[in-house]
Amino acid sequence: MTNGEVYTNRLRQSVRAYKGLLEFAFALIPAVAVGYIFLFTDDNAVFRDYLAHELAIGLAVILSGFIALITWRCHLASREPFLRWLALGFAGFTLVYLPHGVLTRSADHNIWLFLLYGPAARLTMMACLTIGLLNMGRPVTPANPAQDRRFWMTGLVTFFVIDIAVGLLASFPMGGEPWVRISLESGALALMLVSVGILLWKQPGSPLLRIFLISLLVFAQSSVAFMLLAKAWDHQWWLAHTIFAAGFLLLSYGVVQAYLTSGSFVAVYSTEEMVNQLRQEKDRAEDALSRLEAANSKLHKLATTDALTGLGNRRHFTDQAERMLQRTRLDRLPCALLMLDLDHFKTINDTYGHATGDLMLNHFTALLSETLRPEDLCGRFGGEEFMVLLPNCLPSDARVVAERIRTKLESTPLIRGGETALSITTSIGIAHSGTDGDTLDALLKRADARLYAAKALGRNCVLDQDSAIADAT
Repeated sequence: MTNGEVYTNRLRQSVRAYKGLLEFAFALIPAVAVGYIFLFTDDNAVFRDYLAHELAIGLAVILSGFIALITWRCHLASREPFLRWLALGFAGFTLVYLPHGVLTRSADHNIWLFLLYGPAARLTMMACLTIGLLNMGRPVTPANPAQDRRFWMTGLVTFFVIDIAVGLLASFPMGGEPWVRISLESGALALMLVSVGILLWKQPGSPLLRIFLISLLVFAQSSVAFMLLAKAWDHQWWLAHTIFAAGFLLLSYGVVQAYLTSGSFVAVYSTEEMVNQLRQEKDRAEDALSRLEAANSKLHKLATTDALTGLGNRRHFTDQAERMLQRTRLDRLPCALLMLDLDHFKTINDTYGHATGDLMLNHFTALLSETLRPEDLCGRFGGEEFMVLLPNCLPSDARVVAERIRTKLESTPLIRGGETALSITTSIGIAHSGTDGDTLDALLKRADARLYAAKALGRNCVLDQDSAIADAT
C-alpha cells in the first residue's frame, strides 16, 4: 500500500469518527433542553391545558397508528422478523397510549389513572422493539397467514389486557404511589438502554438502523425527564412529551424511508456503501463492455480477414473497394486494380505439401506489404489469387508497382528450414478506372481478362492493355 493510500484510509477513518461524533451530539441535544428547563425554570410554573394535551395525544395516536400500518406493509415486503416486532411495538404504543389522551379531563379526579398510561405505553413499545432487535438478522419468515393472524391477535389482546391492568392499578391506593410510575418509566428506560447496547454490539451499517439508534437515545432522555424531573403539567413534563415525539418522528422517518426504498431496515445502504457499490458496478460494466468490444473486434476480424494471411477477405475487399472507388470518382482521381495469381501454385502444394503452400502465401503477403503504400487496399480473393486497389494512381505508375511486385517475388525465394530456397512467380492483370470502367465489377472483369491473357502468354508477366489479350488468343 502506497503512502497516499495509507493517508487516504486514515483520513476516511477520521471522517467516519467525526460523523459518529456528530450523530452522537445530535442525539444528546434534548439533554441540553432538559438541563435548561431544570436549571432556569420555576418548578411551580405549570401549563394546564386539557385541549392542547388532547390534541397532542390524538395526533400522536393517529401518527403511531399510521406508522404501524406502514411498518406492517414493510414487513409484508421483506418478511424481516425485526419489522414484524417493530410494527407490533407501534401498534402497542397506539392502543396503550390512547387512554392517556382520552382520560385527560379525569386528571383532576384521578391523576394516576391519567398519568400511568404514558409510561405503560412507552414500556410496551420498548418491550416489542427490544425483542425485535434480538431477532434482527435472523432468516426471513415465510408467509403463513394462519401464523401471522395468531401473532397479531395475541399482540392486540395483550395490549387490551395492559389497558385494563393499568386502569385497575390506578384504581387501587397502591397505584398512587410514586414508585409505580417510576418503575414503569424505569423499565422503559432500561429496555431503551438495552436496545442501544444491542445495536452498538451488532454495529449496524444500515443508515436506517443508525436513525433507530439515535431515536432510542432520544427516547431514553425523554424517560429520564419524565421519571426524575417532571411533574404533571409543568414545563419539564411538556418538554419530555416533545422529546419523545421528536424521537418518534425520527423513527417514523426511518420507517417511511424503508417503505419507499427496499421495504427493509437492514438492507438499506448508506450513501458511502451505495457509492462503493455503484463504483464496483461501474467497473464491472466497463470491464464487460471492454470484453464485449474485444469480442466484437475479434468477430469483425474473423468476418473480414483471411485467417491465413491476415489480409482482407473477398467480401471485405469488395466492400472497401466500392467505397474507395466512389471517393476517387467524386474527386476525379485515377485508380488502378491489380489482379494477381501465383504461377503453378498447385505444384507447390502437390510437391511440398499444403503447409509449404501456406508458407508461400504468407511470404507473398509480406512482399506485398513491403511494396505497397499505406493507402493501398489489398485482399485475398481465394486460393492463390490476390487483389490490389491503387487509389490516385496513373496507369504508368500502376504498371511500375505491378512490375516491382513481380520482380521482387521472382528474386526473393522462400527459405525453408534455414537452407532450402523455393521460388515462385506471379502473373498480374491491371485495369484502370475511366478507360476500363468506373465500377468495381467492370474493373474486375478487365483485370481478370488480362490476368488470364498473362497466363496464356507464359506467366510471370504484367498485362495492362487489351492488345495483349488479342495476342494471347
